[in-house]
Amino acid sequence: MTENEIPVVNGKLSRPDGCEVSPEICRFCLYSRYFLIRGDRMRSPALAFCLRERVDTIPDIPAASAVGCAAKGGCGYTSIGNIIS
Repeated sequence: MTENEIPVVNGKLSRPDGCEVSPEICRFCLYSRYFLIRGDRMRSPALAFCLRERVDTIPDIPAASAVGCAAKGGCGYTSIGNIIS
């Protein structure tokens, strides 16, 4: 799966579908893979329900300088709530 690193500029990032949002929303996005915080890749809380990853920590998302996104094309945000409900 291809990951795109989307930079966070002035507390906002531009999603693949063109909307500017806070990186906080990415913590619930199916395509969110990691947050780049002070040079370290911290896995996304969205992976908490992934049997392979099992993320159990919450990164300091406001300090993120980029977000690793696996969205292809312009599909944009998809909530993990749609999957687990």
